[in-house]
Amino acid sequence: MVKYYAEIGLNHLGDPGVCFKMIKKAIFAGADGVTIQIYPKKYYNNSKPFRRELSKNFYQKMSKYLKSKKITFGVAVTDVEVVKKFTNLRVDFWKVLSFEFYNKNLIKELLKTKKKIYLSTGVASMKDIKKISLEYRKIDFIHTTLSSKIYDANLKAIDSMKKVLKNKKISFTLHSKEDSVIIPAISLGADPIFFYVKNNDKKFYPDDIHAIRLNKLKEKINLWKKLENSLGSGLKKRLSIPKWVYV
Repeated sequence: MVKYYAEIGLNHLGDPGVCFKMIKKAIFAGADGVTIQIYPKKYYNNSKPFRRELSKNFYQKMSKYLKSKKITFGVAVTDVEVVKKFTNLRVDFWKVLSFEFYNKNLIKELLKTKKKIYLSTGVASMKDIKKISLEYRKIDFIHTTLSSKIYDANLKAIDSMKKVLKNKKISFTLHSKEDSVIIPAISLGADPIFFYVKNNDKKFYPDDIHAIRLNKLKEKINLWKKLENSLGSGLKKRLSIPKWVYV
């Protein structure tokens, strides 16, 4: 079964209370995992709501809560020092954002933690992806494009990456404002599926146009799971003719 990971990212707007409520809503909606982004210290200058820093104690509380609910916990990082600071945080995986795709120092530091690593490929060519995969064989890759336009989703790249990476499982992150592109991503075998979430209000969120409102998420996850089941096994068997044919 495909796993569905709700990315809070920085959409908690620097408020631990809001963040915890978002986590609970995502779990209620059926998300299999939750991710959050932790940036370098200098990023948190309080110039904007989402540039307010959450405490290390909060992240530990968040990790403990997710473990108790058997929900996968992922952290997106962009900086080696952040990884060192949070090495003892009980995460299930790390995510490297697309703009850090070529940051080998970061990748090497993450590998030391022995945790699963997802590398987002929004700025990388297939040649670059293959090169990194050969150099760091334990890394998993995420197909995405950093465009909100549905025509830029380039979902066939999921199949192309599988072939180049010898049928390795490929993930998908939604950046399109049309979340319906998740459906063909599922049919192409992407797993897990990452998508940003936000609250149902008119506030500005750093991940806004491509984020799914949490009050709509349960309905969407239920639909995705139904459609996933509709794919079946791919085997064709001889069946009896149903009675309704003769009505």
